[in-house]
Amino acid sequence: MERYMKKRKVTAVLLAAMMCMQIIAGCGTKNDAAQTESSVAATEDAQGAAGENTQTAGQNATEENAGGMAEQNGAEESIAGKDATEQADGTEGSVPEDGEYTVEVTLEGGSGKATVDSQAKVTVTDGVAYATITWSSTHYDYMIVNGEKYLNENEGGNSTFTFPIDGIPCEMDVIGDTTAMSTPHEIDYTLTFRFPETADFTDLNCNGRMELSYADQFEVEQYGAYKLITIVDNGRFLLVPKGVSVPKNVPGDVTVLEQPLENVYMVSSAVMDLVCQTGAVSNLKYTGTKEKDWYVKTAADAMAEGKLIYAGKYSAPDYELLLSGGCTFAIENTMITHNPEVKEKLEELGIKVMIERSSYEKHPLGRLEWIKLFGVLFGREQQAKEFFDAQVAHIEPILEKEKTGLSVAFFAVASDGTVTVRKPNDYVSSMIELAGGTYSLNGYVEEEENALSTLKMQMEDFYAAEKDADILIYNGTIEGELTSIAELVQKNSLFADFKAVKSGQVYTTGSNFYQQTSGTCDFIEDLNKVLTGDTDAEYRFLKKLD
Repeated sequence: MERYMKKRKVTAVLLAAMMCMQIIAGCGTKNDAAQTESSVAATEDAQGAAGENTQTAGQNATEENAGGMAEQNGAEESIAGKDATEQADGTEGSVPEDGEYTVEVTLEGGSGKATVDSQAKVTVTDGVAYATITWSSTHYDYMIVNGEKYLNENEGGNSTFTFPIDGIPCEMDVIGDTTAMSTPHEIDYTLTFRFPETADFTDLNCNGRMELSYADQFEVEQYGAYKLITIVDNGRFLLVPKGVSVPKNVPGDVTVLEQPLENVYMVSSAVMDLVCQTGAVSNLKYTGTKEKDWYVKTAADAMAEGKLIYAGKYSAPDYELLLSGGCTFAIENTMITHNPEVKEKLEELGIKVMIERSSYEKHPLGRLEWIKLFGVLFGREQQAKEFFDAQVAHIEPILEKEKTGLSVAFFAVASDGTVTVRKPNDYVSSMIELAGGTYSLNGYVEEEENALSTLKMQMEDFYAAEKDADILIYNGTIEGELTSIAELVQKNSLFADFKAVKSGQVYTTGSNFYQQTSGTCDFIEDLNKVLTGDTDAEYRFLKKLD
């Protein structure tokens, strides 16, 4: 081993000397580089021969031992290479979550006359990082990175290239071909990419916002490598990518979330479906819903396999279980506001709490658009965007249709005889409107801002408001699904006088309706089929009662 290391040291010294001679003579040509490589190889061969001739008999090893030594030497070289990468920023380079980042970049090699911009844009798409760098010169026509050639993207301006990088931080050996001299020259360089040193929150500037088409209960802003999430009436959250330092002087009202977010306690059952659609169920470990109560197959399967564990409902979490399992983040719905002591306890234990407000979105597609937020949280932005765009495109033909003029009631009858309905400004009533119908309580019940989406009515009041509705839809998620119109009449005999009961236009939702948030557009499609008289249709969420 000692002899081997001495050999490598001598080789390195000779190589350095030869490189210095080249620099003195000027930038090396492709032929120069080939000659240098040939000279070094010859030197190493000579050294190897000399070493073999000077070995003593006692130093000779068996083929097996020699092979073992070669493997060991190879392992040491591999480790050395890894250490060099890690030393770029003290940590091993990793690919951050999908998105755009501004990083610092330095250039080594060449004559020192050419430089690159000190900041570069890095775009991460589907887990692959692409850097865009700009040279100080207009004369670079191509670069070679990891054996692949990349052409200049900025004809007439400073040479610009986009190519994949190993992660952030990382060092990459590249070749740049310059035409500044009489003949083109390929020159070796080393590029180092790293995030800026620990930033001060007060120095950060917003350089972009997530485009939201319908949602108004949250927003996501880009601050360099960071994302700032704001949820209406429920705080701000600073998302810190893996490998990036937490900024200094973060305000007290901003909760810091360091990615990757793992071992998450998903309490809000209404958005579990959206998380599953992004493919991020593996980031979850605990739930506030038992296996038998799940209508989201992915969640139910994860619980059956032991990958998702029941940790108590929102009002009574198993704190000990959460702590022992390394839970540091919980996603709740607004029900937690009725038990503020639970939220306080979770936070005291180091479990950060985000309260989602998807149910407060007035537009049903706004509720669906919350999938983009979960895409951001779990590094699945592209998957979330693609799913949302596909769903919206699916129902665009329905949205362009003329209104049918038919009125629709949506309700459930409680055990005490009262009727639970949705308010006119609710996402359910909006789905009825988008499907081509008219919500029957429009103008009858006063709209309220930032209020609960449901209200209770006495049966007599409900009868007066809804008896002439063209279509009745019973909400099967509250008291269970209905099996027949007769069962509805049994709940209250007044239903026998309803127009929709007499015409047989009574439907019930499935018990899965509330949890299947990703099916928003499917429900709108179901409603449109009912409103347009498509009697042969198959429904995903509705069932016609006889």
